[in-house]
Amino acid sequence: MHAAREVDPKIRLNAAAFTDLLKPLGFEHTADIARHLGVDPGNLSRILRGQAVSAEFIARVRLAYPKVAYERLFREEWS
Repeated sequence: MHAAREVDPKIRLNAAAFTDLLKPLGFEHTADIARHLGVDPGNLSRILRGQAVSAEFIARVRLAYPKVAYERLFREEWS
């Protein structure tokens, strides 16, 4: 039997890879990206600064960019 972890897993956006993906699309502001994805601009700003992402955010990014590998845009952490 495995010991229970005393930490919670977190999924975070690889902000550098994400912004590189969006550069060719010409977005100038976080609010433009948020509107494109259908997410709250404040929430996107926090995610870009390192806040853990929700399942909904992951789904929205995956639906917007289905050909981009999950591993390129997200990383899993145990904190």
